[in-house]
Amino acid sequence: SLPYGDGEFDAACICVSVDYLVKPVQVIRDIGRVLTPGGPLIITFSNRCFPTKAVAIWHRLTGPGQQQLVESYLTEAGNWDDVRSLTPVPEDFRGDPLFAVLGNRAGVTTG
Repeated sequence: SLPYGDGEFDAACICVSVDYLVKPVQVIRDIGRVLTPGGPLIITFSNRCFPTKAVAIWHRLTGPGQQQLVESYLTEAGNWDDVRSLTPVPEDFRGDPLFAVLGNRAGVTTG
């Protein structure tokens, strides 16, 4: 687990490394533990990776499938609300694509 107390951070980001996590649900659950309620987690990735280091399922999916996989990690972790995917770079962009999955740490009450 992360060496931080519950709710110590306001936000977190996993940048171009989610494809290397061998226990992604546990990591994402623990990130939720150290965030304040409502705190965002932003996970970004491209279609580039070190093939020998990325987990096997990553190679079988394309960008949208990878986004669905990462969304499922947050859902399975169980401590995230408002899980959603974004593709902030237009499809006709000539450079590397960028994909994002966002969620907010559960626990915010409204009303």
